[in-house]
Amino acid sequence: MSQLNNITTPNELLEILQKTIENKTVVIENLRYAIYLRKSTDDPEKQVRSIEDQLSECLKVANDNKVVILKEDIIEERESAKEASIRPKFRKLLDRIIAGELDGIISWHPNRLSRNMRESGEIIDLLDKHIIRDLKFASHTFINDASGKMLLGIVFVMAKQYSDQLSIDVKRGNTASIEAGYYINKSKHGYQKDNLQRLQPDGNN
Repeated sequence: MSQLNNITTPNELLEILQKTIENKTVVIENLRYAIYLRKSTDDPEKQVRSIEDQLSECLKVANDNKVVILKEDIIEERESAKEASIRPKFRKLLDRIIAGELDGIISWHPNRLSRNMRESGEIIDLLDKHIIRDLKFASHTFINDASGKMLLGIVFVMAKQYSDQLSIDVKRGNTASIEAGYYINKSKHGYQKDNLQRLQPDGNN
């Protein structure tokens, strides 16, 4: 408890909880898993692993846990997870779990599953109801107990906060560029770019 009194940031709390959970082991046999891979086509997070890298690391997790993954249970999606209900493959995956066809999901990190509170809450609710039996991640330790779900919830909240802040920062940067006369994204009718990437009136248009 003395450690908790010294916490000043969410990342410090996350680190303490992660170390607590890493000391636990859970043996679950004969569960059926799918691998879920996601990267937005316009994802500004350059540090996010490619689909191929995610797959390689998830297959290693499966192999280390002696889990057999069928080819049809490797699900790849190139959509943002910032908003709910816009990923048809992810929705189908959850529906298959609810129907009893699958028991768990292997993914690179919790933020690949969700960056919004609606779907994050649904995942935790399915864990509470023992419909999702297990989650495994290549870069996050998860144990399906009260502490593990609390930590997962914190990671989901931090993923949403990151997306929200990124959106604010991008809009602020674009607004500043527009006000300074710089070209961004789309060309503007009646103007042309100069050598400094600033928009200048096009005398011919």
